[in-house]
Amino acid sequence: MSQIKVELLDSMGDDLAVVQAARVSFAKDAEAFDTVRDPKLINYLATHDHWTPFAHTALKFRVAAPVPIRTQCFKHKVGMVENEESRRYISTTPEIFIPDFFRSKPEGSIKQGSGAEHKDSNYWLDLYRGKAKECVKLYLEMLDDEVCPEQARFILPQGAIVNWIWTGNLVSFANFYLKRTDPTAQKEVKMVAELIGEEIKKLFPVSWKALVGEVK
Repeated sequence: MSQIKVELLDSMGDDLAVVQAARVSFAKDAEAFDTVRDPKLINYLATHDHWTPFAHTALKFRVAAPVPIRTQCFKHKVGMVENEESRRYISTTPEIFIPDFFRSKPEGSIKQGSGAEHKDSNYWLDLYRGKAKECVKLYLEMLDDEVCPEQARFILPQGAIVNWIWTGNLVSFANFYLKRTDPTAQKEVKMVAELIGEEIKKLFPVSWKALVGEVK
């Protein structure tokens, strides 16, 4: 099982709620989702960037990912709010992200992204595991010797797993999904986006497909 995890904690709304928010402009309402008419309305809203009906929703997730992936996720601020665990207050043994393999640097002048599996991936994985284990050991020793947690955490590697609660609406998560499933996105953040997309698709099947471009 992957160390990168996404768990849906709570949600508000459904495809019908999106339709109701849109139809209030005409002083109309709907008690049930019309499977013929309402998908057309939702697709029209998404295609023409009438985004406000989609924003009358809420989705709350618990996410676990390495520090740099957390940072990439937190760059998405519009319509989002996050609260993460803090090692100023907790002293549990950190979990370190171990990739399946290390990837090669991309070819050419590209400054980000990666290529295929590195030819010496096993060597670097062994070294990575060892150094990360040393860092965690030193971190715990510092805490045992009563070094303040807010400084002891500096020794932890970027591969440390962070847990956070992440809340947003359909529009904000669709924006995140589209940017972070782009071919140039880092594989690990793409995994977060895809896991989130799978959960949202179950709750908002019509709206999600329209927002992420699967239906036009």
